[in-house]
Amino acid sequence: MKSPRTLMLLLVSLPVCGFAQAPSDADEAGEAQHTGSQFDLSLEGGGSLSDNIGRVPYGEGDGTIARAGAQLQYRNTTRRFDSNIDVNAMYEHYTDETFDDNVVGGADAQISIGIVPERFLWDFQENFGQVTADAFAPTTPENRENINYFSTGPDFILQFGAGTSLQVSGRFSDVDYELSVVDSQQKMVTIDLTRQTSGSATIGLIGEANSIDFKDEINHDYDRNQAFVRYRLENTRTELTIDGGYTTLNTDDGDNGGLLARVLMERRISTAASMSASLGTEFSSSGDVFRSGQDALGVSHTTSSVVGTSAPFENRFATLGYDFDRNRTGAGVSLQYRREHYMSGTGTDRDVLAGRLYFTRHFSARLEASVYCGFEQQDIDESNFESDETRAGASLRWALGRTVSLRFDFDHIDYESSNAASEYTENQASMFVVWAPVQSQ
Repeated sequence: MKSPRTLMLLLVSLPVCGFAQAPSDADEAGEAQHTGSQFDLSLEGGGSLSDNIGRVPYGEGDGTIARAGAQLQYRNTTRRFDSNIDVNAMYEHYTDETFDDNVVGGADAQISIGIVPERFLWDFQENFGQVTADAFAPTTPENRENINYFSTGPDFILQFGAGTSLQVSGRFSDVDYELSVVDSQQKMVTIDLTRQTSGSATIGLIGEANSIDFKDEINHDYDRNQAFVRYRLENTRTELTIDGGYTTLNTDDGDNGGLLARVLMERRISTAASMSASLGTEFSSSGDVFRSGQDALGVSHTTSSVVGTSAPFENRFATLGYDFDRNRTGAGVSLQYRREHYMSGTGTDRDVLAGRLYFTRHFSARLEASVYCGFEQQDIDESNFESDETRAGASLRWALGRTVSLRFDFDHIDYESSNAASEYTENQASMFVVWAPVQSQ
């Protein structure tokens, strides 16, 4: 799998490009004036003690995990350069060799280079993380696999007057799985004709053709096409996108067509509170669902509930989120629902429902505490299989100085399913030393 070297090269090169693109004279400085930037970096090392290191239903045994991780958030926007990088990765070593060493977490890196600003752009996107290898088993290091999704291609933009633009985009994508034999290459062309109807709203007509070719001949190639109207509203408090149209799926088993509908909304309710919501139906794939999940929720150490498969499916989804952050207190709640309906017999229809609640409190400049709880329920139709995973935990951070802190975590996991042999309960206690040498002001 190509993820280690390719991912590291990308993550190292993107921040360097962000700093290197600074102009050398006054005219270029005005052209590349910053509209916003962020750079946060932290490194941590420590370990965890588990009372059920093998995640088994009976005969539980204690074990320890040595861990070292890094978090990077980089945002930089100028007229010629736009980057958004989110890295959250942890290396794990099981001291008693219960499982092989592995990496959890990953990266979501997006960069756009203005070769001719506002006319000719070149985009890159890299998503790396873990997905579930077997939907009928609990998440352990033996039941997750790395996924690497890389895309690149040009955007050509033509302006017709002050309010109309035509954008033609091409993308080449490479999707690699660590274990599943479903690696693929994708080619996509998009044509977008957009008209600005007001100072904050646009309406556009978009057509997209996507060809998916698998690297292994046991899988069947397919084409996915869609045409839709997009309405977009963006002002100081609201971002709203509404897509409506028709989509087709062309496979060896026949052609399918149906409604394409997506509604995405983010709303700033007040200076301290915001909410988000989405609803839609579309033809999709495992890689696309994994990528959209990282883009929407960020990168975490939690394994995605996506299962690697070559079969396309109808994806019906709904999400709702609320976040509050004022002074020393933060809180939030989120819900996500997804139904996967497969067009052929190579996939298994399933429903996934997940939710999370968190609360944080800064007691002082040096002491911060947080608690969380969450759940994920899965229902696989054909197999009458159900699973329910519940997580809860607490964290305490004590700042020893401006850049060094100690963090103490406690996590509880309870997994139940139709297969009693896969059920387990685990408690983990962890301690980390955190060094944050770069922090945005």
